Amino acid sequence: MVVARDEADDCRVPKPPADLAETAYLRNGYRAILRILIAEEALVSETCTCLLSQFTWHQALTALPRFQTSNNPRLPFKVLDLYAKADALEAQVTEACAE
Repeated sequence: MVVARDEADDCRVPKPPADLAETAYLRNGYRAILRILIAEEALVSETCTCLLSQFTWHQALTALPRFQTSNNPRLPFKVLDLYAKADALEAQVTEACAE
């Protein structure tokens, strides 16, 4: 599954496709995971270019065990915690690129 680009912001991770997961809660979690993966890669590679096209939804699904906080398949992670982590990492990328 390739990540489709949002017209409003070409580098913003779009809403996941409905067939990615059964519930919006899970899809939102996978979106946050993808944001984290992209920001981590930007920090490691020290790049300020958009890396969205290099990532797929499958990578977010594969990374689930790293972010899993529960064995409950309907609530495997805490979405708000994932959002906070993604926001913090993206802020670090923005700060690094501003220098």
